[in-house]
Amino acid sequence: MNIIRHPIYIGLAALCLLLVQGSAFATIQQRPSTIVDLVGKSELILRGTVKSVTDGIDASGFPYTEVTLHVAEAIRGEVGKEYTFRQFGLLKPRSMGNGTVNLMVTPAGWTTYTQGEEAILFLNRRAKYTGLQTTVGLAHGKFKVSSVGASNDTNNAGLFSHVKVQPSLLAAPDRKMMSANKGVVNTKAFVSLVRKAIKGRWIEEGSMRNE
Repeated sequence: MNIIRHPIYIGLAALCLLLVQGSAFATIQQRPSTIVDLVGKSELILRGTVKSVTDGIDASGFPYTEVTLHVAEAIRGEVGKEYTFRQFGLLKPRSMGNGTVNLMVTPAGWTTYTQGEEAILFLNRRAKYTGLQTTVGLAHGKFKVSSVGASNDTNNAGLFSHVKVQPSLLAAPDRKMMSANKGVVNTKAFVSLVRKAIKGRWIEEGSMRNE
């Protein structure tokens, strides 16, 4: 069995990475994404349950993972009861049926999804040329929700680090949550903070910012 390593496929994989959000960025974050980054850069912020996760290769040859979310709440943006998007990479190596294997799987450090899990997603806008869509900050922009709270793949490390907010805008639960350097956050308090930041245009007005 042959493994796909022909230069044209290597070039295609590199091109996919360049075009995911319309510009090149490293697949490994240089620093954790803060709440300012996540809210400021997201086009959609959705809370819901993952209905399905599949993969495939589109008509242009781009390998993708397709996620369908049953939307419980659109915190930012307007979508229907379900929202489907695709990100770069297959779920696992795929036999092409001609003796070759496509190894262009989702890169390490990117967001992964499991059917049935509840999550809060901070989504970038779709890439102009490929239509692919990722979470802001990759794994930093997906928060898995459980009975104990919400956390991203880095255990929320740096989520509130060096974030400055006008004190009068914060309630006691906000201040308590933002005082932690990492760890699971109360889901209700987290969503409430995000809603207030969006409604009050805190980032646009400079009331919430990175220092």
